[in-house]
Amino acid sequence: MTFKKGYIEVCLTTEDGIQHLRCHGWLKRERILIKAEQIFGKGSNDFGMFIIVIPSEELYEIMDLKDDMFSSFEVMSKEEERWSSYKKKKNKDFIQNISSFMFSLAPENKIDIDDFISKANEATLKMFKTSNEFRGDYVINDFMTVEEKINDLDTLIEFFEFKERYEDCAYLMKIRDKIIANEKFKTK
Repeated sequence: MTFKKGYIEVCLTTEDGIQHLRCHGWLKRERILIKAEQIFGKGSNDFGMFIIVIPSEELYEIMDLKDDMFSSFEVMSKEEERWSSYKKKKNKDFIQNISSFMFSLAPENKIDIDDFISKANEATLKMFKTSNEFRGDYVINDFMTVEEKINDLDTLIEFFEFKERYEDCAYLMKIRDKIIANEKFKTK
């Protein structure tokens, strides 16, 4: 794929769920084009990756964020290098089912927005339920304030309560209680 002059394609690799979410949020806030996103399966050394398109002069700024927002990066400057990267990632289930992880953030009407919110909430709940590492990092790490975490969980609880999925609400309430208990423990 050819971009405007002065733009480059970069592959960012994340090492865990928290770093992946932090990187995703930062990319969205900075309005950086995400060409592809992938979460790797079990048995992989990495958690996931993003392929982004940035102005080449921003590469140094991106490099300063290594280890905080992502664990490694690769500039994909030539078509054959891109294909080599894709083939390497394919060994980590990169190509398989990638379309299920990619969806547009440009909804055209309220139904699209509701569908996006529903998918995002379901994906978040699934990550909480299937990844002990993600759940533990979410409770313990300070990448968000306690208030932000509680607000996020309350929003999820409200969403699932509306759908009458009370077991999921109870599950999320336990995570919220762990966050509160962790904060109390830290302040003692």
